[in-house]
Amino acid sequence: MAQIENKALYPRWDRSTSLTPCHVITVKVASFTFRFGSVEELQRTIEYYSQKIHPSSRISAQELQRQLGEDWRTLRGWDVERWFERLPMYLLEEPKRQKVLKALLKTQALLASGKLSF
Repeated sequence: MAQIENKALYPRWDRSTSLTPCHVITVKVASFTFRFGSVEELQRTIEYYSQKIHPSSRISAQELQRQLGEDWRTLRGWDVERWFERLPMYLLEEPKRQKVLKALLKTQALLASGKLSF
């Protein structure tokens, strides 16, 4: 069973401290907690987990140069890591992928109905 919560974090989730709360939605499913700061992040994650088979994560040098600029070679590996490469691989196993997708779709439905908000 997934736990879906709306939290106001004072030490912001982007590691900056502020007296203004940062509202995030957390979804705990399959021993992992997803944290979303916007509807777009939730939508991108739903699209990612909707795919059964994922394409190669390799990025061409031209694409890296276009996204990061001319000095992309000086950046370390974790600087060019994309958000989905940080997710644990066990979440892509079919039974867990389905649980994650079900929980994310439920969160999206709660946001659409107004029972949950940022």
